[in-house]
Amino acid sequence: MNELELKIINELKSYHKGKANAIHYRELAFHLDIEERHLRNLVSEIIKSGQACICSTSSDGYFYPVSQDEFEHAQSEDISRIKELVKKHKGRRLAWLKSKEKIEVKQLVML
Repeated sequence: MNELELKIINELKSYHKGKANAIHYRELAFHLDIEERHLRNLVSEIIKSGQACICSTSSDGYFYPVSQDEFEHAQSEDISRIKELVKKHKGRRLAWLKSKEKIEVKQLVML
């Protein structure tokens, strides 16, 4: 774990315990003087590696959970995002296959 990751974890554990004290990623990035995308990537890596239980919601931002309910709510939001990404993936694939089919039909008509 690098110094910046520790700084993020300490900031959230110290000042943003509980969903009621959540901080939006833009505000946290500004406070830590880092790029927003870099912050989001670092938080993602912290979570994936199991270094800290950082939660987030689309409406509240990042926070350190203080209850099982807060933890479960953040987990549910992640599952919801995953389901939406799967729908997006399937839709894009379907559109691609339909477009390929039209190209092949047009090519046959031209013969």
